[in-house]
Amino acid sequence: MGHNEQEQESTKALRAVVYVRISDDPEGTERGVDRQEADCRAYAEAHGWEVAAVFRENDTSAFKQRTITLPSGERVRRVVRPQFRAMLKHLTDGQAQVMIAYDLDRAVRDPRDLEDLIDAKVLGGFTVRSVTGSLRLDTDSDVAMARVLGAMANKSSADTARRVARAAKQQAIEGAWHGGRVPFGYRAEAGALVIDPVSGPLVVEMYQRVLAGDSLYRIRKDWNARGILTTHGCAWSDRTLKMVLYNPSNKGVREYRPVMPDGSRAKTSKMQVKAAWPALVDEDTWQQVSDVLDSRKKARNFHQPGSGAAVRMYPFSGLIRCSLCGTAMIHRGGVYQCIQPTPGGCTRSIRSAEIERLVEEAVLATFEQITLHPTKHRTSGSDLAARVGLAATLDKDRERLARLDDDYYDGLIDKAMWVRQRARIAERIEATRHEYTATTPEHAGLSIDVTTVAAEWEGRTPMWQYQAASLILQAVLVHAHPADMMTAIPKRRNESTEDFQVRRDAHRAAVLTRRVEFVWRA
Repeated sequence: MGHNEQEQESTKALRAVVYVRISDDPEGTERGVDRQEADCRAYAEAHGWEVAAVFRENDTSAFKQRTITLPSGERVRRVVRPQFRAMLKHLTDGQAQVMIAYDLDRAVRDPRDLEDLIDAKVLGGFTVRSVTGSLRLDTDSDVAMARVLGAMANKSSADTARRVARAAKQQAIEGAWHGGRVPFGYRAEAGALVIDPVSGPLVVEMYQRVLAGDSLYRIRKDWNARGILTTHGCAWSDRTLKMVLYNPSNKGVREYRPVMPDGSRAKTSKMQVKAAWPALVDEDTWQQVSDVLDSRKKARNFHQPGSGAAVRMYPFSGLIRCSLCGTAMIHRGGVYQCIQPTPGGCTRSIRSAEIERLVEEAVLATFEQITLHPTKHRTSGSDLAARVGLAATLDKDRERLARLDDDYYDGLIDKAMWVRQRARIAERIEATRHEYTATTPEHAGLSIDVTTVAAEWEGRTPMWQYQAASLILQAVLVHAHPADMMTAIPKRRNESTEDFQVRRDAHRAAVLTRRVEFVWRA
């Protein structure tokens, strides 16, 4: 009787557990783990072992780590595999005597997992086998070989992860479509997005209707009545219409969050790049519609940032008021409009771009005068030079971080050095950011240095601009169109287009001067 026959004879009554795993199964078919289980069961039957339990981990990586908190409170990076852990407990409790996997890399890729398996085998005294013969832990030589093969598998996974992350980053930078669900209004052709001849014009129609004053309710009722369906073949709701309208893909912009070389998503806000596919609407139309949708939300509390209210989008909302009724005018589409809740109420309006430009010029001119003639209200800790220096430091460290990631992507540095240097730079960025924030208060009042507002204005948030303007400006009153001035001037016979545009712009400026009144604080 040969060695294999003796082993089979001596283990006839042994209970075995089967462990199967596959990394990627986006469709959830589990065909990969099904094939592994069938091969493992056949292996067990050939050796006369009874399969007592099967531990399946479908669509689960044996390489990618996550940050978890241990019962002790310590935060660590670990590969999360609950079924693998359950199997080890099952074996160490003595409920089975044999573990079967299809291959070593199906069972372990992370060195920690392999060492845990080795420790469990020592405690439980069970046998470890694989269908391919790559995993045996009977002797010291078997253990040493498993460690070598495991390290090679881990290195292969790390190299693959870097290549995939690098490719994803390059694809995002180039604005290429990342695959997945096709946005409404487009269709996929040869791995790229093109405008769908049916749904594309519908998206354009929706943008135009919103700008014309149509509600999402009316659009939804109309589209559902016409039998227009979503990409999922469902009826439309206000929510799904909003999702389409807010989608930056429609303006030819791709959003992405960078993928780090270890497979995790960067904890940063989404980045935007010009998309490779054609836009359905231009940037201005997209933004105007977004502004309209924002303005239709329920009342917001702009004066209490962080209270849960929506983020301020316009720096002069609340300051621009109707001279007739005194109501703050609401930004809707391309106009500021006075909307009284009573029947027959005031409906005065003015173009938003014109009045915002006029108000901003007046406010900045006033702050520039304050800069030339500083008052005693100058606040300590608002040194513009210091802020500029901190901002430059932040930019440099962010560039260093990007170069470091590129070096790791390209295999120029190992993971240990990447993690160590990245942590150091990230810590420095966080400290600088806190220092910068401390010297650039976001709230109005004495903390805003009025002598530097003009220099800081551009690039600041609308909330900060509103609070700064409120320091010197009490209100901007909008009067009715002057009765002695035409609402629009006609083009004269034989007048060139350029001359007409100059005359028209001058007329609009004159009307605007008559209609807008500034009420400054003392």
